[in-house]
Amino acid sequence: MNEIEKSPETNNPTSLNHLPDELILQILTKITDLKTLFICHVVSKRISSITLHVRTISFTATDVTISNNPNYFSRSLVNTLISKPLHFIRRAILPPPKPLPPIISSFYDHSFRSAFMFMTKFRFLKTLLVELPYSRHKGVDDSCLYKWKVGFGNKIDSFIFVSPNLVSYNDSNNANGLCESTGFSNDAFRKKVHIAFQCLKDVIVRHRMLLYFIKEFPLLERVVISDSGRRGRLSLSGGRVREVREWIGGDADDVKLRLNCVEVPVSVNTCYVDVLDLGRSGCVMRDVTFAVMEMSEDVGSVTGDYEFEDEDEEEGVYSEAVIEILENHKDKMKKLL
Repeated sequence: MNEIEKSPETNNPTSLNHLPDELILQILTKITDLKTLFICHVVSKRISSITLHVRTISFTATDVTISNNPNYFSRSLVNTLISKPLHFIRRAILPPPKPLPPIISSFYDHSFRSAFMFMTKFRFLKTLLVELPYSRHKGVDDSCLYKWKVGFGNKIDSFIFVSPNLVSYNDSNNANGLCESTGFSNDAFRKKVHIAFQCLKDVIVRHRMLLYFIKEFPLLERVVISDSGRRGRLSLSGGRVREVREWIGGDADDVKLRLNCVEVPVSVNTCYVDVLDLGRSGCVMRDVTFAVMEMSEDVGSVTGDYEFEDEDEEEGVYSEAVIEILENHKDKMKKLL
């Protein structure tokens, strides 16, 4: 491991310092959690240097909203009386850190920004897994069922939203009940479509974050941004990451113009399906709201493979629902925009 600078601490008569750098890195490689890696980073100068060669990081951001955090006000007081003065002293002594793009600093709190700045020290990073708190939109609680999927590269091409009112997983008795009318109203349908637009706003923010990750980490080969509610995720790997990186490194004016433009759908189609009988999974969905938003005129109709990467059973059901609607219920689609 020639890249790691040897430290004089390796001569100290301790068991840890007698271990070769390569072995310590193999141990640290088993640790992907960013918070744990930070603890390792401050152990010693030698361990700090080796830690920064870790190539896979996972980071779970915490939800710090006032309503969900009883310690919000005490933490805010500590931050005002202690953290901020120390921050100003640090800025007076050390050069200012590289500023974060507004798309990150505007939507996430100080703890997230601090974690992100530490993350940028890992210049050999190849895999980055980020889990964000799922957005608690107005009128949406944990019982609201929906998932979204997005087609994207250096820009968002399409956005798909699926929201059933009820789902029966391999239960014939419940499935029979789902075939009965539930009186799903037009107001309920419009509310679901509104949630879809809110989710699109989340996707736009996370897509900008993903582009910044690819720009910031030159060796990155895989990046996944998911949410704690498992509503959807943005994932790029392999050749698609390289394509986006080439675009970022291309015409600076074009990149800046694209990132500064306001992204709005050019086409929105919605439909309501009372019952979806999914033969492959054996599930039945009831009162399904479906929305397709296209973000570019040159995308055309939304087609293609909608399997979720590394999908689990639940994601597979929603993926099957998307395919079923696009193949057998297109006649129910109505153009909203």
